[in-house]
Amino acid sequence: MDPSATPGEIFVPRKPSGTRTRLVTDGKVTREVRIIGRLGPAYEVFDIQNGGHGEIYFCVPTGGTDPRMAVVCKRVPRQVLLDPVRRRAFSRECLLAVRLTALPGFASSHILRMNGVPVLVTPAVLRGDDGVVNLRDVVEGPQLSVPVVGFLAWAVAESMSTALHVHPDFVHGDLKPENILVQAGAPLITDLGLASTLRHGWGQDTLPGTPRYLAPEARRPDARPTRATDIYAFGVILREMLGNRQAADSGPHTTAFDLINELASQCTADDPERRPTGFPEIAQRLKQTFDKSDPAVKKRYDVYQMLAVVSVSYSAAFPDFESLVRLEEWDLLHEAIETQPAEERSTSTWHMHGLALTRMGRDAEAFESFLKALARAEWEIEKTGRPLIYGPDEDAIWSIRFDIAVLLVNMERFRKAEELGRELVANAASDDAARRAKGIVAMALIHSGRLVEGEQLLITSMTGEGNEERLSEGFRGLSELRLRQGRSDEAIEAMQRAVQLTPGRASHHRRLGELLAQLGEPGLAVAAFDHAMLCGDLTRDVLAMRLACEIVTDDRVPESYRAEAERQFGVEQVDNAWQTVLDLVANARELEPAEVAASTAAGPVGQTLNYGELQVEIDDTGFYTFDYYIDGDEPDLVGDFTARYREMATMITQATMRGALILCTQCSGCGTEILTNRPVGAAITCARCDASNEVSPLLDEPHRELHDAIGRALHMTEVPADGQGRCVVVQPWEPGTEEQAERVHEAARRHGLEPVPPEHAAVVLAHMRGISSGHFAFHHQPIGAIYRFPKGSQHILRMVPAPVEDYLAEVRKIFGCPVNSSSYQIDYTREDPDGLIWADRLDQAAERAHADPDIDGRRTTLILLSQLRLSRGQPEIALHLADEAVRLDGEDENAWIAKGYAELVRGDVIAARESLRQALRVNSASSGATALQATIEQFSGDENARFTLARAVTLGAVFRPPG
Repeated sequence: MDPSATPGEIFVPRKPSGTRTRLVTDGKVTREVRIIGRLGPAYEVFDIQNGGHGEIYFCVPTGGTDPRMAVVCKRVPRQVLLDPVRRRAFSRECLLAVRLTALPGFASSHILRMNGVPVLVTPAVLRGDDGVVNLRDVVEGPQLSVPVVGFLAWAVAESMSTALHVHPDFVHGDLKPENILVQAGAPLITDLGLASTLRHGWGQDTLPGTPRYLAPEARRPDARPTRATDIYAFGVILREMLGNRQAADSGPHTTAFDLINELASQCTADDPERRPTGFPEIAQRLKQTFDKSDPAVKKRYDVYQMLAVVSVSYSAAFPDFESLVRLEEWDLLHEAIETQPAEERSTSTWHMHGLALTRMGRDAEAFESFLKALARAEWEIEKTGRPLIYGPDEDAIWSIRFDIAVLLVNMERFRKAEELGRELVANAASDDAARRAKGIVAMALIHSGRLVEGEQLLITSMTGEGNEERLSEGFRGLSELRLRQGRSDEAIEAMQRAVQLTPGRASHHRRLGELLAQLGEPGLAVAAFDHAMLCGDLTRDVLAMRLACEIVTDDRVPESYRAEAERQFGVEQVDNAWQTVLDLVANARELEPAEVAASTAAGPVGQTLNYGELQVEIDDTGFYTFDYYIDGDEPDLVGDFTARYREMATMITQATMRGALILCTQCSGCGTEILTNRPVGAAITCARCDASNEVSPLLDEPHRELHDAIGRALHMTEVPADGQGRCVVVQPWEPGTEEQAERVHEAARRHGLEPVPPEHAAVVLAHMRGISSGHFAFHHQPIGAIYRFPKGSQHILRMVPAPVEDYLAEVRKIFGCPVNSSSYQIDYTREDPDGLIWADRLDQAAERAHADPDIDGRRTTLILLSQLRLSRGQPEIALHLADEAVRLDGEDENAWIAKGYAELVRGDVIAARESLRQALRVNSASSGATALQATIEQFSGDENARFTLARAVTLGAVFRPPG
């Protein structure tokens, strides 16, 4: 995969050096073509065209011998990947193309998924000596006899008539000569990009057809194609086929010519009511214009009939259920299978039936279908040696049992799922199959609460996985694990990675939306649900969740929003989902009292929480202060307070405690003593008598002793702040502008902080550690500042000082989006290498490191200094430091990795590869070495870089200098 490709990209151009050719055929024409690139792993591309509603690739399979059958692969263009109308139009085209494959006169089609995006594959028609590919070539080519015109027109009308018999509300929407292929003289209807049926007419979508073939009533911007508009387009095609044949075709064919000409006039009538009623009538009239025994017609007629028989027979014997699976159209798959008698279903059919029922939530029925699939497989193996449909290398029974294990997890039968999963691991025929089975065992363990064991197995199953679809499923499982571990930010990040790997997977977007909504981010959830809908999930539940999240985000009255929603999504769709919307909004706004207490404890801003004698006030920037009211002579004041304090700190997870010291003050009105973390001089209103006060600490000996006892109980001890500082690193979720960055620097100065550049050692280290610990989930540039404690002051190192909190609060307002932040202590009085590095005194740190008698400590410091020098754009110095680290210990993989990065940035790829080889020699499973490998591949233009980086992240790599 091209490392620079955008999400959804699947075409990789061939490098200019070297030429590769292939012999390709369509069964009638064979020619040599030049390969210009690769489409996914399965196809080589020899030509690209841009259609009105898709990108079209002419391809040959990568395997097999020449000549190879040519195919056409069509996908939605990247620039409209998230255009809801065109995306849905392409999904409709895929569905209808597959469902019309069995009908005479329609090109056979099937669906593949590449990088999470559906691709429509049809046989190609190559241009031969006659120059004919489609009906346009026929119209513009040598003049045809009237019987041939009549046959071609009849064949198209007959095919449309058959389609309407199967799908009575079918509309093509864009009939024109370019969309009618001509194979061995017989027409095949293609390009269903604007087609629809009642079943597939999602929303109020409208896309313009080709102007020349648009009926008058279809030229309005909001017009929708109908059967009458198809008939008008067919009439225009008839006129073009007749051309100027009137003079040439006098004589025996005059009557036929007149009939076709009259039919063309009727089809193109301005008034739809004056057009023929349907294609069956048109086909019946056109059949009178030719004799199938006519030598000019017979060969074409026989080809049309033969293609029809082959198409119907093949589709009946091998129904294309796989395409519906790849489109995730489970209800349609179930519907298609149900048309077959149960006794005629093969192993594959029962297997697909179980998959469809699983995805539809009908677990018990799915289990029965899988059992029938197993029984049928055993019968087919007994009769034929292997199950029908499955390939010779496929283990049908293993695959069915694997899906049963998945179903058991869904049914919460985790012990059974684990047992079956371990059997599948033991019986796996390949490493790939074993990885898949390990993933199922991991999910069973995770859902049953054995998180540590499940996590280890899940990571193992993801390691080395090259299939993006399955790797994305792994990240989805990792998201579930992180959620159960209470690591919500990492749960969201893992789900985002799943989405990035397969941007066309609607179910992943939906799960991300559900996760964001569950974790209190309805605004972000709206976008995720929008993407799920754009990718084809147009179910009632997704629309309902999307509407409910938007109502909650804007705090709107549902009924005031309904008209807007109907304009956007259609009256029928909104009406169908509205009751669910109301239920979701009610659940979000009208929780039970216990649920309200739990949710407010999680940290909504601008509220006061009342826990009896403990009052918590959360301000609008996400910081909270607390006041603990002392009732008389409490026998175990320290124990009671520390217990309540720890309970409070556990419950409030989404707000940050203000970092002032805990001190004792007294209300001037009622005399109640209060333990608080409000800064000295801050306003406080007594909860007992409503008197307004300023925080003034009680400094007599008993209260000093109380203060010290609380500090010891909470492991908070004051230390002198002389020579101490804090490096504060902030990183908004979205990259900021230069203007916003300057405003952040100004805010730092106002609050007594010193802005520092991103390459400041403390910023780099804090950012690296933040990524490792999950504080920072995104990798754009952080913004750093240093807070130096006032001389002679005292501070508790564990707590963020108030000026830093005020600075962070202002930063959040500047960016207007969530901001990740972290801070780390700097001791400017330390003279050891680590202290000097944090103080950004790198030259002195290097001098101390060279003199360090501890070899391990010296090597570790040199590696760190090499990374820091590289981040400052000093690869020569970085390489010198890394070389010295390697000389100290040639068995330290990190030393080789640092050396490889420095060599790569210097442009010496050969040397970097050798350093990588040495690092992998030391540790073949090194995440850092794998990340270096990905960087080298990206630097070299290697298409495998993306897969390598995904493997590195799976192994645990968290930092990768820019290549």
